[in-house]
Amino acid sequence: MRLGVLWALFIASGKMFIRNRAAVFFSIFLPLIIMLIFGVLNFEGSVDIDLGIVDESGSSQGTALISELEDVDYLVIHQGELDAELGALETGDRDFVIVIPAGWSVPPPGTDSGLTAYAGSGDPAQLQVLEGLVQQAVAQALYAPGGGGATAFVPPLTFESVESRDLGYIDFLVPGIVGMTIMQLGLFGVAFGFVQLKRTGALRRLFATPTPPTYFLSAQVGSRLIIGFVQVAILIGVGLWFGLQMFGDWLTLGVIVLVGSVIFLAIGFAIAGWAKNEDQAAPVANLISLPMMFLSGVFFPRDAMPEFLRAITQFMPLTYVNDALRGVVNDGDNLLALGPQLLGMSVWAVITFVVAVLLFKWE
Repeated sequence: MRLGVLWALFIASGKMFIRNRAAVFFSIFLPLIIMLIFGVLNFEGSVDIDLGIVDESGSSQGTALISELEDVDYLVIHQGELDAELGALETGDRDFVIVIPAGWSVPPPGTDSGLTAYAGSGDPAQLQVLEGLVQQAVAQALYAPGGGGATAFVPPLTFESVESRDLGYIDFLVPGIVGMTIMQLGLFGVAFGFVQLKRTGALRRLFATPTPPTYFLSAQVGSRLIIGFVQVAILIGVGLWFGLQMFGDWLTLGVIVLVGSVIFLAIGFAIAGWAKNEDQAAPVANLISLPMMFLSGVFFPRDAMPEFLRAITQFMPLTYVNDALRGVVNDGDNLLALGPQLLGMSVWAVITFVVAVLLFKWE
């Protein structure tokens, strides 16, 4: 292999990408702009409180209390076992966990409620406000059934702090934007650039030179991967500036970015091989990217979707990539823990590679 030729083609490929304004905008500037906008807007102003409840009382009064709390607008109730709910509290999936002890009954006004509330170790000022809201909700549930009005008496809950991950919206957003960037770079970075080279006849003239086409393809893929890793580093850096918490290791993150890039680069080559000009490539690239951008959990959790839609979108390639990225960034997962996501990504990598080989044409 002539490394000098490969290096020259690598540099030329990078220059061609940078000069392609549409590809640069969609794959580099658009994700960065979106993250800056969402980061500045800060969607953490919601007063919804995820409240876990562990009912060990086995009494009708405990059931009645839970029923009343479910009617409180700002509470999202989750019932479960103590270990499971405390585990969810530690990972940031719950804000509080209330334990209704065995033999519990509604106490007389002015006495201890007999309820223990576990709280995460988040922002102290915010925690104080949320504790007050929980106290008020319990007071209404116990002494004003049906939420018929606030009471002057707020029964004291015994709060205990539990070390937890205080994940915010930026912690959810950044991995999604990174996944979107990987997709955009593969689709638009490759499709637009190659279609333009086909239209101008540059790829056809490549066959007239002694340089093997594999050199050119290797240089194109290599340059896109390097640009992708640089873009991911920039996005992570901006995320850290907004308060992103990184729990995983960078090597695992790099593997996920690499496998995800292979998937979408292959899709980009498939589009470039099929399309004859930019007018054909752009609609197909958007038709593929837009549904995944909004249905693969880039900006908001997929849990908000209807069940049937969630079942379909879980098999999208960007869904696997985003889930794996969040597993690394938010949960500190290693490659072994990301087995299901890596399996899905590997299957998509094989499928897209075969499609790209079948569709790709030099002219």
